[in-house]
Amino acid sequence: MKLRILPLALVALTLPAMAQDRSFSLFYDKAPGTNGSITQTGSSLNLKPDDYSGLGLKFGVAVAKWGPATLSFDAAYRFKSKEDLTETQGGVSQKLGQFEWGYVSVGADFNFTKVVDFGGGLDLRAQQSRLIIEIPGASQEIGVNRLSPWLKLHVGYTFDMAPVKPFVALEGAWDLNAQSSAALSGTDIDVNKAYGVGSPKSEWSLQAGIRF
Repeated sequence: MKLRILPLALVALTLPAMAQDRSFSLFYDKAPGTNGSITQTGSSLNLKPDDYSGLGLKFGVAVAKWGPATLSFDAAYRFKSKEDLTETQGGVSQKLGQFEWGYVSVGADFNFTKVVDFGGGLDLRAQQSRLIIEIPGASQEIGVNRLSPWLKLHVGYTFDMAPVKPFVALEGAWDLNAQSSAALSGTDIDVNKAYGVGSPKSEWSLQAGIRF
């Protein structure tokens, strides 16, 4: 009888530590685009995409707790947004096309609560980019899908209410495998370099949601 009771007691003791608290949030982000250049027929064009801004959704599940620390798994979807791509040649700037960017991600996050929330983690992001260049006689549209790890850090505050707890957070994220600013040549643009022209290397987001 004692041997049967012991496993049940161990399970009962570990249940609070493994409680699956959930979170759902909406976020608004700002992400600087990456500069680049294109060389065609002996002339050089400097490219500057506008900073990206857009909305996304995030869902998380807490899988383990140790006092004030919580380990969570989360998934996010950042809706695609388009920003203008500007080229400068000979001191004259004009719109050259557009760059589209968005992503789907899964990741892990450590959160510590001591009056405020703070922590960090890693995401694996499937980024979807589309470079649209409209040069007379050489217009191109290139779609690039790319997996990349991102480091993220956050600080926020959770309001202690029931049955749900509203929270706000500011998060910064950085691409750990970012492409350097690209120099493209000719009309046959390499997709990896095309990715390096516009895709962000960092992102700042403001999040608002609930824990339940």
